[in-house]
Amino acid sequence: MKLKYWLMLAFLIVMLLPVAAGWALFSLYSYYENQRAVAEYVELSGRFAPIEKALDHPKLYQLHSPEHHPILPELASEQVSFNLYLPSGIRVYSSGGNTWSSGGYTVRSSELYRNLYNLQIRHRTFSLKKPVWNHGELAGIYEITMLRQDWLEGISNRTTWVVSGAALFFVLLYGTVLWLLSRKLFSPMRVLMDRMHAFARGEKQDGVRANIRNDEMGTLLQQFDAMQQTVRQTQAEVEKQQKEKEMIVASLSHDLKTPLMSISAYAEAISMDSRSERLERQGYRDVIARNVERMKQMIGELEMYTALGSSDSELAMVEVEGEEFFEMLLGSYEGLGERDHYNMLVSVRTKHLYRIHPESLMRLTDNLVHNALRYTPSEGRIGLAVIDSVEELPEWMNPILRAELDPYRTGATIMVVQNEGAAIPPEQLERIFEPYVQYHKQERHGFAGGSGLGLSIARRIALKHGGDMRMWSSEQYGTAAVCRLPEL
Repeated sequence: MKLKYWLMLAFLIVMLLPVAAGWALFSLYSYYENQRAVAEYVELSGRFAPIEKALDHPKLYQLHSPEHHPILPELASEQVSFNLYLPSGIRVYSSGGNTWSSGGYTVRSSELYRNLYNLQIRHRTFSLKKPVWNHGELAGIYEITMLRQDWLEGISNRTTWVVSGAALFFVLLYGTVLWLLSRKLFSPMRVLMDRMHAFARGEKQDGVRANIRNDEMGTLLQQFDAMQQTVRQTQAEVEKQQKEKEMIVASLSHDLKTPLMSISAYAEAISMDSRSERLERQGYRDVIARNVERMKQMIGELEMYTALGSSDSELAMVEVEGEEFFEMLLGSYEGLGERDHYNMLVSVRTKHLYRIHPESLMRLTDNLVHNALRYTPSEGRIGLAVIDSVEELPEWMNPILRAELDPYRTGATIMVVQNEGAAIPPEQLERIFEPYVQYHKQERHGFAGGSGLGLSIARRIALKHGGDMRMWSSEQYGTAAVCRLPEL
């Protein structure tokens, strides 16, 4: 139940419960009083009978002096009293001892004749009025009043019970309300505050979960957990990016140190050895120029990697016809394979249109191809292919690789750059896309050449195009870098 509805219902119950309890107590009290009154009347009816018999005498209903009623004082007691009235309403006798003359105390007829024969049960007394007849004529009316002694004696006990019951009801009601408020509000708020304090102290509480609730507090706890998870993920991402930046700076500093030292050494040699031959000095200049070009390339790749990682950078996409563009793109590498004595296999099978950024996609392909050339042994085979989602994969692909690529290319076009050579260990297949992480070739006892940003840049270009990039490697078919591109 929603918390606001629960609070509204709780307040309504708290308001209605005392009223219901008071009504129930009053009903119980009335029922008990009526039952007790009947029991008392039955119990005391024996005492009414002789009094009624004595008062049912017409001669008593005349204006006399008290001496004419010698038996009447004996009928009265502390618990029983009575009055005698003439039909006109004049009281002729009172058990209190006062007798009135015709000009004395008079009761109005409407009051005198009210409730004749009816037993009147009051809080403290029973009252009974009856007429007295003399040869068919009304001689007078007597009224007997009997004190409810047992009832009055039990009033203090009943008062104690009522007060105790009311106090117990209040305590139970108050305790129930506090328990419900604690269960619905205080306990979840305490849990939330503990989580907030733990989160502020940097403590992890991934295993702590409150009971699933369907009210606002449950929603608040779930949203706090979601926010906490999001903040932690953001912090982890920021830490990862910070470490990545530190690693890039350290790697770049290390990579720039070698060409800088070479430039410094050859520049010093040129300046100090003026007697060197012209060809030797030109060789020094060529070395300096190559190192400068290498440094410019490294800095350019770093700039591109940083720009592709920015969320603000957008590539200017254009729509191209796939078959024409990719045949031109992949065909430019056939001459490179012939020059370096590689068997270059090219296959383009697509009829789709694509939205791409040509320059960056050319950079992606160039990085993958030069990476393949670096790892392929002499006279080895390199395969280049662009296959859309409905075309068959090239025949030169290993059947095992074809089986692995079919699920990956569902609904999209793939660009494959496959080379022969040593397989990359499975634990390094994902890490090689990280900046400045390269596959360690055991036979060379070192890392492969290059700046270490080629595959990282290629994956970021693929992501900018709405695609993805993965790497497959096996001793049976070599290594395949696969870029997945969405189709129009």
